Amino acid sequence: MTVSEKILMKKLNIFYYATIWSFIIGICCATYLNLINFIINFVWHVLFDKLPVPSQALPFFICIPFGFIIGILIKRLGSYPLTIEEVLMSVKQEGKINYHNWWKSLTLGLISLAAGGSIGPEASTTVLGSGMVNWLGDRLRLIAYSSDWKWNHFWDTIVSKKQLKKLPKFSSLFKSKLYQKVFCLIMVMIGVVGAAIVFKLFPEEGLFGIHHRHILWQWRYSMYVIILLIVGWSFGMFFLWSEKWSDYFAKKITISPIIKATIWGIVLALLTLITSYALYSGEFQIVPFVHQALQISPLFLLVIAVIKTLSTNIGFSLGWRGGKIFPSIFASVAVGAAIAQFLPIMPVMCVAITVSASIAVILGKPLLTAILLILLLPIELAPVILVSAYLSACLTKVSYSFRQKNN
Repeated sequence: MTVSEKILMKKLNIFYYATIWSFIIGICCATYLNLINFIINFVWHVLFDKLPVPSQALPFFICIPFGFIIGILIKRLGSYPLTIEEVLMSVKQEGKINYHNWWKSLTLGLISLAAGGSIGPEASTTVLGSGMVNWLGDRLRLIAYSSDWKWNHFWDTIVSKKQLKKLPKFSSLFKSKLYQKVFCLIMVMIGVVGAAIVFKLFPEEGLFGIHHRHILWQWRYSMYVIILLIVGWSFGMFFLWSEKWSDYFAKKITISPIIKATIWGIVLALLTLITSYALYSGEFQIVPFVHQALQISPLFLLVIAVIKTLSTNIGFSLGWRGGKIFPSIFASVAVGAAIAQFLPIMPVMCVAITVSASIAVILGKPLLTAILLILLLPIELAPVILVSAYLSACLTKVSYSFRQKNN
């Protein structure tokens, strides 16, 4: 075999290796999401279902002990799972994520979600997914610059840090950035196929997809858009304000993380006496909630929105960590449904504008907000969602500039 043939064979081996592991990574991510739902259902509807206590008392038997367990794990392992922002910051500053701590994010992420915390699975899923991708990149580097690599090393998941320090970066495996982007895109698509197979074989009730609904378009609706934008934008700012001050006060409270997490377990259980919507991320509650919302008084809808906001941010600051995207969407839907009862406008359009404005403020990325909500709300409202998200982002910039000038 000539040198050029050996080089070609090695490149093919790298491609095959990356393809198979990308497929496995997609399967692992989808399995983790299904596992979350299974564990939540097991804890809340199987394990404690036969307790001879009223349903209102059940959160006290679950949230408080789990809060104590979360506190112990935080004290021993640290604050996990990492947030999406922390993952992106790590990648931006160091060009990688420390995937050796993946089990910490997995453990604390699952326990906080199983306990009914008002957090989403997107944080721990991002950590696990990005960690596996980072690990695969390191494995490919080892294969590319190893002279004795063979296929019997396929299941070898150990990555030597000493070896990696001596090797070129991942980008050096490609002739150009274009080749690298195409390669990564292909691997992502293969991972999506793996995830899709799991969701097909083990379907879970989901809320994302292409939804259709007849929308009655009327020009008079435009006069109410500014009201809805301001309401949505204001609630988004309130959510961020709550996040900021929750972190501030949590840092000022110099007590053991065990006590902090346990206290939040008690508070969360107490909040369920007001509304059960204080629990969970709200991901699977959004659709049924929208159908019921117009039968709930506007004042109580606002109470639900505030409780959901505080439940998410204070709980996070006290150690019940996870994603905030789905809880923020749920809380914004409650605000949109409340304002819809006062305006002569289609409720679904009212909710769409309010939620788009709010989430654009919280995420700070109008395009991402639009893509996320288009998969959640009727596709016919896509132009409204997109425009509302960008107008809200513009309003944020104007507000920031105004504050800078006054300071």
